[in-house]
This record gives sequence, C-alpha cells and structure tokens, in this order.
Amino acid sequence: MYYDSINSVLGKIYLLADEQGLRQLILASDGFTPDSHWEHHPVFMAPYIKQLTEYLSGKRKTFTLPLAPQGTDFQRQVWQAISDIPFNHHRSYQELATRLNQPCAMMAVGMAKNVNPIPIIIPCHRVKYEHSKHCSCRYGKGFIDQLQALEKGEVSLI
Repeated sequence: MYYDSINSVLGKIYLLADEQGLRQLILASDGFTPDSHWEHHPVFMAPYIKQLTEYLSGKRKTFTLPLAPQGTDFQRQVWQAISDIPFNHHRSYQELATRLNQPCAMMAVGMAKNVNPIPIIIPCHRVKYEHSKHCSCRYGKGFIDQLQALEKGEVSLI
C-alpha cells in the first residue's frame, strides 16, 4: 500500500492506494502515524494528491481517480450511489435506498455511509436525513459545514 499526505484546513489528510486504485482517505488526528507496512510514494500518489488538492482549493468538482474501497457488495453499491451525487447537491438516505431498489434499506444505507473509507472523494457530506436540511458524517458537523461551504464557492480548504 502506498501513501502520501497533504495539509489542509481540515487537518492532515492521508491518501492510501495500490495498483487497483484509492483504498482510503484518512483525516488524521493528533498523534496519528502511518502504518509501518505502508510505503511513502509521492510519485505513485501524485495524481491522487493533485485531484484532492484541486478539489479542496475549489478548482475541481468531480474526481476521475480509480477507486478501490474495500467493503461488502452492498456497501460498495451505496458508495457508488453516493459518488454519483452531483457537486453541491444532496440526497437523503431514503433516496439512495430507493435508487438501489431497496427502499426499506434506509438504515443500512446510513451504516454503509458511516464506514465510507474514502470520505470527501466519496462525498458522504452530501447525504442527509429524510426531511432534513442537515447532513451527518463521522467527522462531525464542522467537517460537513466546511465541505458544503467549499462546494458553494465560499471558502478554500487548502
């Protein structure tokens, strides 16, 4: 597994990838250190870092990176549906469940969203509760507010 990192307003962000594509995006907390099995490889990671930097600076609206998140078939279907949400738009858990032809799976969609291994690029900040204007994410409301402000063109996060 290869990695590189960038500093942003959100904090230090690590990207991990292999030959199949991007595996993880980690918003590092204080004291985080890369796993000893990971290889720091800025050349391999350059396209990933470039696109994330462009997005966080407000210059990119879509990602064209190969993604290879690890999860169950259902989780990968949910993550793909989340990836299809357009820039600066939102969808509810119910809308995503219906799109997956599983309208009763709203809670399962929420659980899959919450274990998304590639936040920002798989934009979980665009998913909200039914009948709510608020989105949720394991990184908290401040994280979501910053990404939504970025997508409205109000801030740069680099």
